[in-house]
Amino acid sequence: MKIKLDPADVAFSRYVRTRDGRCMRCSSPVEFNEAGLPVTHQCSHFFGRGRENTRFDPENCDTLCCGCHQHWGSADKEGYRNFKVAQLGLERFTALAVRANTTTKKDRKLALIVAKQLLKSFGKGGKL
Repeated sequence: MKIKLDPADVAFSRYVRTRDGRCMRCSSPVEFNEAGLPVTHQCSHFFGRGRENTRFDPENCDTLCCGCHQHWGSADKEGYRNFKVAQLGLERFTALAVRANTTTKKDRKLALIVAKQLLKSFGKGGKL
């Protein structure tokens, strides 16, 4: 099943892969094209993309290569949880879990604006 991505998803994924620059599990580097756009790796959501409240939350997302995304996404979910707790600390992880389980209204226009601002903070511009 192909995942439908809107402009906010594309910009946010670009931000996460630019922010991390490497797979957070195996440390393989993200490759960028001549325009500075990431062309490898994926934006992994600890709490799935269907949870609108954390879909565009930088604390919920990590850069993973395809193999590591598959591994943590299915074979070793507990390993991913342990990584997130170590990365954020128990208090911030718990707060993330609360946000993930709180409903919110979808606002992709705002999400796109925020993602572009995050990209600008890394000097990569907000153009898609």
